[in-house]
Amino acid sequence: MTALYRLVGWILAGFYAVIPNYAIAIILLGITFMALVVPFTLKSTRSMLAMQKLQPRVKQLQEQHRNDKLAFNQAVTELYRQEGVNPLGGCVPSLIPLPLFYVLYRVIVGLGNKGPAKCVGLACRAMPLYINPKTRMYHDLVKSAARGQGATIHAFGLDLAQSAWTAISTGLGIAEIFGTMFLLLVMIAANYYQQVQIMNLNPMARQNQQANSQLKFMRFFPIVFGVISIRFASALVLYYAVSALFRVGQQWAMYRFDPKVKALVAQDLGVVEARFSQIEHTPPKALPEARRNGSPRATHDRLPEGRPANVPASNQGPADNPTRRPPAKRQGGHNRKRKRR
Repeated sequence: MTALYRLVGWILAGFYAVIPNYAIAIILLGITFMALVVPFTLKSTRSMLAMQKLQPRVKQLQEQHRNDKLAFNQAVTELYRQEGVNPLGGCVPSLIPLPLFYVLYRVIVGLGNKGPAKCVGLACRAMPLYINPKTRMYHDLVKSAARGQGATIHAFGLDLAQSAWTAISTGLGIAEIFGTMFLLLVMIAANYYQQVQIMNLNPMARQNQQANSQLKFMRFFPIVFGVISIRFASALVLYYAVSALFRVGQQWAMYRFDPKVKALVAQDLGVVEARFSQIEHTPPKALPEARRNGSPRATHDRLPEGRPANVPASNQGPADNPTRRPPAKRQGGHNRKRKRR
């Protein structure tokens, strides 16, 4: 790994030799790294869209083989083989850049490396890691460091070796605090917008309830990561912000110009539109004639003829309500009349 660290440090020092600005050198390094992983990101996106397209058929197979898990796995494997889809194609390409990402992290953090704790004479100077001592960047970093301290990475009025937390807690100044916090907010906003962009560009993700829930959950990850990054050096935050902005532009370009991604998205959009069209053109259930005509009651609740709709049955007489029986005559009245006579 040390050889890989030095290779990345050599590239960073080469950018600095052309443009002697630490921030620009880090930005160019981030763009170069993201450009190298574009093929992996593109392959991962294509595999993800292809898997989403097959989800309805996978659900059908799941219903058919509900009680036989082995048969279901065989049917799904055969489906993937026929469609030429690799289930691991969506995650493996996205995991490949992670080691390189860690290498960049170590190199950027190593720029502000301090000398040994107990030093004498020249040993007390800063000692940037993974940068060739013969390069201009190494000499400028050593010159910028105070005795026994790490290098100061000054660019655009900011010390990129300091974190936002250090700037706030030690009171480095309004400009320093504003600059470090601005970089942090740019990184959070770019990562958050990237998650929103995925949902807006992917129609099947909006319709798939599980994928939609996962994307909504991922929206909170940039905020959590931003809280963690408040203690990271601003040079590293700058690199993260550049990477996030690059991914936003990369996703926009892939969904707009890549023919395979456009074809897969068009198929997904056609499926979604077909579902909505099916829902809109579904005939309503058969209703009673009285309800179809706008009557508030069903046919079996139809009111008797001659009875006003707003008069309850209990308030009508026997003539108006043929189903109601007339009250029985009382026999006790005739007996009382006879006794009086």
